[in-house]
Amino acid sequence: MSLKHQLAWVIGLLAFIPNLAIVLTFWVSARGQPLETRLFLLVWVLVLALVAAGVGYILANALLRPVDELTRSLYYLRGAGRTLAELSLPSPQQRPPAEIEQLREGFEEVLNHLRELLEAREATYAALTHDLKTPLLASLRALEYLEEADKIGPEKRKEMLRSLRDELNRSYQLVENLLTASRLEAQRIQPENLNLRSILEDFRLRYAQQAQKRGLRLEIEGAGQARAERLLLERALANLTENALRHARSRVVLRAGDGWLEVEDDGPGLPDSLEALSQPFRSQRLRGVRAGSAGLGLYVARRVAEVHGGRLENLKKQQGSRLRLYLQP
Repeated sequence: MSLKHQLAWVIGLLAFIPNLAIVLTFWVSARGQPLETRLFLLVWVLVLALVAAGVGYILANALLRPVDELTRSLYYLRGAGRTLAELSLPSPQQRPPAEIEQLREGFEEVLNHLRELLEAREATYAALTHDLKTPLLASLRALEYLEEADKIGPEKRKEMLRSLRDELNRSYQLVENLLTASRLEAQRIQPENLNLRSILEDFRLRYAQQAQKRGLRLEIEGAGQARAERLLLERALANLTENALRHARSRVVLRAGDGWLEVEDDGPGLPDSLEALSQPFRSQRLRGVRAGSAGLGLYVARRVAEVHGGRLENLKKQQGSRLRLYLQP
């Protein structure tokens, strides 16, 4: 039974029952009266029932007319055949009640949110295409050159192979961050108790060769415990470490404490606020930031902190950067 029918029944009964009580009172008092009088009262009960049913139906239609109009608007959206950016609720024929107005506003907010998600997705696709295309094209050209170049010598060949490896590694890191970002939005984390000092030791071994090639000292300090998902935490720390190694002048320090990890470098510092830089695919518009190198990496680090109930902060406002990733201890 529809809401309209239920409401019609309720209104009809509310209108009929008091009148029925009055008629029954007359019926009882009419004992000993002629049969015509009792027949008249019976007919009057039937008339009251029909009137009550009519009143219930009319009032139910009147009360639910704004709801019917909102329902038709939603059916219009479903069958309009327009893009999401073009969809909007038709204007009501008359001003709806406050409750229906709130529903309309809620639907409009949902549509606006979906439009924002669509715009963000399109921007992400465009930026991803740009960031992946550059290293992949460079790799293809290097391969084509190596295929034809027989007399470049072993040193030149090794140099080109190293460059090819770096370009492919850029693409791999971007894909890794994309997968992590997707997982952060779609799945619940599975935290475990972690020894943060052990993680720092692993990272010193992992990035020792890269730091040596750049002429940097890679140091670790402190120790602590935290409850977090190891793979996500390592992905966030890897992004911060690689960013620091890319910009440091002489040293990079990885630190740990109870419930936090941080990466410090003595480079030129962040080119903009951490909030701006940690927006995915936004940092490529900033000078001094290579496309695809910072925006998604810092975004993933920030989101890893947030899903663990923490935050990402830049503790050094002057020369260099000192990014601390807070977690729940």
